[in-house]
Amino acid sequence: MQEGSGWPLDPDTLGPVELDQAEAEAALTDAAPEDRPLLLGILGRIDEALAEADRLLAEPPESADQWRVLLLAAELHRRRRDLGRAESYQERAWRYALSRDRQATTLQHVGRRWYDSGDLHRAAQHFELALTMRRGFADPASIASTEQALAGVRARLGLDAIVLAGGRGVRLGGQELGAKALIPLAGWPLADHVLLAASGASTRIQVGPRRIALGSPVFCTERPAGAGPVAAIAAALRLVNQPMVAVLAGDLPFIGGALEPLAQCVTVRGRDAGLLVDTGGRSNYLAAVWHTEALRAALARLGTPIGLPVRALYERADIERVPDFDACSADVDTPADRRLAEERISSHSPGRLPASPLAWPRLELHAPS
Repeated sequence: MQEGSGWPLDPDTLGPVELDQAEAEAALTDAAPEDRPLLLGILGRIDEALAEADRLLAEPPESADQWRVLLLAAELHRRRRDLGRAESYQERAWRYALSRDRQATTLQHVGRRWYDSGDLHRAAQHFELALTMRRGFADPASIASTEQALAGVRARLGLDAIVLAGGRGVRLGGQELGAKALIPLAGWPLADHVLLAASGASTRIQVGPRRIALGSPVFCTERPAGAGPVAAIAAALRLVNQPMVAVLAGDLPFIGGALEPLAQCVTVRGRDAGLLVDTGGRSNYLAAVWHTEALRAALARLGTPIGLPVRALYERADIERVPDFDACSADVDTPADRRLAEERISSHSPGRLPASPLAWPRLELHAPS
């Protein structure tokens, strides 16, 4: 349990640890107002706990810890499976998460909510951020809890990810291979947004020059360098070990919301790949999740990969096209694209946190590159 944010969580099940009911009942008699919602929740008296938490938030005592009460109220709603209300309280709690420890704890709770909703990819993003923040300063038990949460998600997904990040980004002012990956968006290298989106991958393989990057990906380069996206995918595929693999361009900062429906094309409907298609009907061949063996077979059919267009991989594969109603495949190729992406991050709905977790306000996570 971090900073009294709620009851302890079992790192294997991500559920609350059962505490002694008699002890909680006895403690309730003399408990401070701020502790009562926690104890009532432990006793299973969720409605009472929420009523007391809401009273504390409406008329807070001078000593009240708003962050703690908000995060506890969110946890109570999560236990009732009211995930929409839980999200609302977590967003409010973030405003009071003014330390690195509290931000990490809030992120872990947000990840748990996404886990409960069934979107393991978004859960992994938040566990990844929480873990990055905790390493190097938090106690070993907190770090281990987040490591186990992230490992559990990854074991369920069975996914690796290839991120193609060797482009120059000439229209954005880049000159050298890999320069585009470093172009900042909301204060972070563009490719780091994609690496974070792919946090559910057991191994993230970035094709492009080696650098310090979020999530410590594995690096490789196609031969010869600049030989095209198919050659880049072929080079990275040698490092893939999981049954599924995401194939992603390094300039898709909002791709995280699409990974779950893309993966379901493979896991639920047994297709070779799920491919994202925008509302204009344009397929983004670098916004896809493949069955790994199907991708190996597609590459084998092509022979030498040098200079081939990436759409050639898909020509004889069993593909399901997934409509991209939320513009998850919006890329960043031009200064205008970059401005639109910055505006999209900064002009999120009132009371809601940005679509890219790296752009959350006051995130106390130093840019790693």
